[in-house]
Amino acid sequence: MTLQEEVIHEIEQASDDVLHVLLSFLRQTRLSNSEPSLLIDLAEISSAEFTGEKHYPLRGMPLVIPEDFDAPMSDLWDALGT
Repeated sequence: MTLQEEVIHEIEQASDDVLHVLLSFLRQTRLSNSEPSLLIDLAEISSAEFTGEKHYPLRGMPLVIPEDFDAPMSDLWDALGT
């Protein structure tokens, strides 16, 4: 497995903070001169846009609260037995 494949694998396994995982992985692994394209790929992968699309699909959507959000729910109170 090449270094580039390892980095992509680590990022895909990351739960929330891709940049944190990427930086910790790079601290553990030295970049060799034989893979100069890796730096360009890392710049694209670590963009905030990528993180938002992959892990936060609702980001950017409008927050809508219905008019009856805090209306009393008598059926709920009856079900709770109070």
